[in-house]
Amino acid sequence: MDSILKLIKRGSWPLLSVFLTAVLAISALSFIFEVRRAQGAVAQYFSIWEEDIAKSLLVKQDSSLLEKILGQLREVHSSVSQVSVKAKPAGLCAFENDIPITLFSLPAGEVRVCYSTTDLALKSLSSPIFMVGLLMGVLFAFYSFRREFMNRLHEQHLQAELARNREISEISRQVAHDIRGPLMALTTLTNLSHEMSHEKKELLGLAVGRIRGIADDLLVRGKTPSEVTAPVMKSEMSFGADIVQVAEKILKEYRFSYPGITFTWHQHIKDSSLVLPMEEVKLQRVLSNILNNAVEASPESEASISLSLLERDQNWILQVMDNGCGIPEEVLPELMAEGMSFGKENGNGLGLFDARKALTAIGGDLQLRSRVGVGTQVILVFPKSPNLTAKIS
Repeated sequence: MDSILKLIKRGSWPLLSVFLTAVLAISALSFIFEVRRAQGAVAQYFSIWEEDIAKSLLVKQDSSLLEKILGQLREVHSSVSQVSVKAKPAGLCAFENDIPITLFSLPAGEVRVCYSTTDLALKSLSSPIFMVGLLMGVLFAFYSFRREFMNRLHEQHLQAELARNREISEISRQVAHDIRGPLMALTTLTNLSHEMSHEKKELLGLAVGRIRGIADDLLVRGKTPSEVTAPVMKSEMSFGADIVQVAEKILKEYRFSYPGITFTWHQHIKDSSLVLPMEEVKLQRVLSNILNNAVEASPESEASISLSLLERDQNWILQVMDNGCGIPEEVLPELMAEGMSFGKENGNGLGLFDARKALTAIGGDLQLRSRVGVGTQVILVFPKSPNLTAKIS
């Protein structure tokens, strides 16, 4: 709340000065308009009676009609303060006009009318020009202040986001550093464990490799842009992952961890390897997130999860299908938003969001299809070249 008040104070003074200047300009225009309108109304009224007044003065030498007309000028316009014939009105008069009285171009007299400045000012404040101008000024000030406020608020949010990213970077670097100790112990255990079967040693090696990849990823994420150079990036992160090898390695882990679930791999392409424009650790994380969701949705008996790799147009397609509980159709569009989860008590809503974010970053996509009581199909679209927009019907 205090930060918002500070933003309002900082952004108010320039806009307030502009608004006050505009109000003064509008007031001046409105005042001039009222002066002209008062002078015009009086002159027009005199023009109606000018011939009769001139005849009365020149022929009859009678000024009663003129005096009567002069007495009615206050009714013509309320700002008329003093009226005199030939002589100047008594006292200071800032606004006046001289009205000649003629008959066939023969001068019969002259009337000087003085207008009240106070009355003209009051009338100018209620004139249509002032009201319309004031309304436009208020609207302009409102939208200008709103735009300034939103810009400053956005700037504040960016600064807060930058500070949070710095903090996350520090945490990532610390976690990556702390992981390396137990990671070294696991690596040593893998090399020294002679009693462990070859399959288990292989699985342990795969797990150690994944942890090492996560540590390297955290280390790179924790560095500032000035610290991340091209050679460092190449040495710490391998860009270009073989989806066939990654999928087969991960499936070995899941088959060992979940013996009650049948995992199948269908490769509908001729190539024995297929390199994707994505870091291996990211691809591992994407597949793990999808498989974790499939495992959690699987039934207690006869559970099966299948992965199918195929080619379509300019994209590689990986389909992950399970025979779990399924997801209601109305929930599907919301599941890939950050923080959204379904059917999990402790779900954080990051798995699908992170997977789709990683795929869209290289021009791919992630799609969901599901039927309640039948199962769910997750379609991962990988472009054959980076930044190629993927569209799968």
